[in-house]
Amino acid sequence: MLLPATTTPETGERFQHAKRLALALALGGVLALSFAPWGHALLQIAGLTGFFALLWHTARRGTSLREGAILGFAFGMGCFTVGIAWLYISMHHYGGMAAPLAVAALLLFCAYLALFPALACSLAVACWRAGRPWAAVVASAGLWTLGELLRGWLFTGFPWLSLGYAQVDGVFAALAPWLGVHGVSLVTILCASGAGLIVARLPRPDPASLAAGLGCCALGLGITLAASSWAPPEPGKATLRVRLVQGNVPQELKFDPQRAHAAMIDYTQAIDGSKTDLTVFPETAWTVPWPQTPVEVAQSLLKRIEMTGGLIAIGKPIVENAREPGGRRWSITNGIAVIDSSGQEIARYDKRHLVPFGEFVPRGFRWFVDLMNIPLGEFARGAADQPLLSVNGERVAFNICYEDLFGHELAEQVRQGATVLINATNIGWFGRSHALGQHLQIARMRSIELARPMLRATNTGVTAAIDHRGRITARLPDHERGVLFATVAGQTTLTAFARFGQWPVACLATMLAAIGWIAGIRGGGRERNR
Repeated sequence: MLLPATTTPETGERFQHAKRLALALALGGVLALSFAPWGHALLQIAGLTGFFALLWHTARRGTSLREGAILGFAFGMGCFTVGIAWLYISMHHYGGMAAPLAVAALLLFCAYLALFPALACSLAVACWRAGRPWAAVVASAGLWTLGELLRGWLFTGFPWLSLGYAQVDGVFAALAPWLGVHGVSLVTILCASGAGLIVARLPRPDPASLAAGLGCCALGLGITLAASSWAPPEPGKATLRVRLVQGNVPQELKFDPQRAHAAMIDYTQAIDGSKTDLTVFPETAWTVPWPQTPVEVAQSLLKRIEMTGGLIAIGKPIVENAREPGGRRWSITNGIAVIDSSGQEIARYDKRHLVPFGEFVPRGFRWFVDLMNIPLGEFARGAADQPLLSVNGERVAFNICYEDLFGHELAEQVRQGATVLINATNIGWFGRSHALGQHLQIARMRSIELARPMLRATNTGVTAAIDHRGRITARLPDHERGVLFATVAGQTTLTAFARFGQWPVACLATMLAAIGWIAGIRGGGRERNR
């Protein structure tokens, strides 16, 4: 005999909780899709507004801080799992790690990243529970931004998918020269959280929630409007002629000796007789130090450089030996060597912000690296203060690979006098994934923040020229061999972000978090005393 199904209140609540988690996870995926190469700034606002509407609606029902943290964690997992899924390609396809282990490693890393929005949401719900919705909205903007800043610093930092990057073509990008990408994130959250408060109270929002939501949106838009009144001046006549070479060397063959030799020949033949001041090869275009370059390749390369009348910057390992009391100590850096037509190294740049697991092994994680078959050793770190390259009246600062994620470090180069930024990178590790579009978006944000043109020479893409306002002026197709010529004019204007770095936005975020928290505590105290 079949018994009629019954639903207890506990079962119903568990079902509703599962629905909320699924919705938060899906909205996190929507947020990831708002970044390049698919998305749009408005899609990000929609995803964030939907999530905060869910969070505030749940908080209104008397949710616990724990449930707020769980919703924030689910939202973060949805965003990071979709947004950085390309890490699986590097670990499994190129690193040789077993697929289940690569998936587990990806999910564990995403879980770590999701802890930051989880903590922000939990504390924001605490402000709500005190009976101050506006305090929760204000606090959420400050707390989320502080989480981004912490994520960009802790364990050498991983600020990828900071919210502000999706706003490169959006209205909030006007804040970047003042407060950097995290300032853009702060105002984005402030507006989306305020809009979410109104949506959570539909169809009949109460006057207090309506006023709080509209007030926060107005504040964010007002700050943006004030910031947009300034724009960097247009530079003078473009004079620096640069050749950017995209080798498109398959990553699985890059460290094969025969293919590496063939790549050297291909790079050399990419230099025609066109006059340029500087030719740039990507990161690790040479997989051996310059002295180990085959003689015939070196002679042909130098002859072609002599014909162009310029210099060549080659991404390659740089080996040094230093005499010490106990003998010799060898060090290898991931670097860029600038070579003239005589074969002399006249300048160099050594990468200073190394990639964990790719360029150095964090303490206690050697076992993890041993699960992969990646032919990279531990690199030495470059000095924090390195000389700029002076060429044809411009002062060029190099950065390698994901160093351009750290805007405050590039700001140091700008304060030293850099007028042009050049990024040499190889993200062939991530195949034909969305990592390429995301990295281009990051580079564009650096140009907006610092008011400097950014030139990118990459192995598989995206090789591009970006002007001082973050606009792409030329680019090569991805995953094709090619050469991009660019003539650029440097910029000398110092933006507020270039002058002060992340300190202003860190102080502003702390102030907002403190205002929301203190208002929440006082409001809660009054509620308890009634």
